[in-house]
Amino acid sequence: MTASLSMGKRLGESLKAAGRILCRPMLPILPDSLTNRMPFLGRVCIEGPKNLRLRLHTYGPHGKDRIAIKLARRGFWGYEGETLRVFLMLVESAQTVIDIGANTGLFALLAAKANPRCRVWAFEPVPFIFDMLQANVQLNQLSNIEGVQLAVSDTTEETKFFVTHTHVGIPTDSSSCPGFRSDVEELRLPATSLDDFADRHTLDRIDVLKIDTEATESKVIRGATRTIAKHRPFVICEVLENVDHAFLQGRMHSLEYQFFHVTPNCLVRHYELAGSLAVDHRNYLFVPREKAGLVANLCETAGLKKSG
Repeated sequence: MTASLSMGKRLGESLKAAGRILCRPMLPILPDSLTNRMPFLGRVCIEGPKNLRLRLHTYGPHGKDRIAIKLARRGFWGYEGETLRVFLMLVESAQTVIDIGANTGLFALLAAKANPRCRVWAFEPVPFIFDMLQANVQLNQLSNIEGVQLAVSDTTEETKFFVTHTHVGIPTDSSSCPGFRSDVEELRLPATSLDDFADRHTLDRIDVLKIDTEATESKVIRGATRTIAKHRPFVICEVLENVDHAFLQGRMHSLEYQFFHVTPNCLVRHYELAGSLAVDHRNYLFVPREKAGLVANLCETAGLKKSG
């Protein structure tokens, strides 16, 4: 039975691959309503608020992008929708947005699309995932987004990176944290701290900083302390159960930031960080003390409540 299921799965994937090859010349002229119903063809178009339209590749040389396929099936808010709502409100008036752990580019692409006047830096260190990110940038014809093929940490040197074997396509949980996942391929990849990167590129303003690095967010913050202190950006940060909450909490408190837990219906004020593995409860919005008064307006615009 298991062998039959495995053979059936391989046959199904082969048929999908053949369909993509046959339909590739026609993809630019096929209606979005059709390609969205058949994401295995290789491309989808996601429609959001304010006529926001985003095109995404669903398949690449290393398999399928599960985020893009999930959005095609569930709609614009179908992946971390509660965080996307907050993120979009923040980037509308931003001049510079930095996405650390961009993967295939959902957040970075939306920032560049929603605000053509802003400049977006999208960090993704894994080569084949970075290639998908760049392909999505080209697909959307965006000139205000810069892909950066570097890991971000607390030092500027080569780092070990553990790429998850998903066996189904693009991984979303690769990390430089040893032991974070068990079935991995170890690579050595170039890295930078955000402080060093900002100095080298003379970044004179950073408005929004998103950090999603799968259990190494503390290292990113440690290497970005000077930049955060100087620019005072809004920070959207993933906080998992098994990370160094004490350092992250202490460092952001010392920088006079407040914590708001991003939940499906509201931003909840927290005085301490509590990590989660649930996809809709693992992100926080860190707000500079002097900008805390903007949170209520942000919630109202994003359709969320403010609690605490």
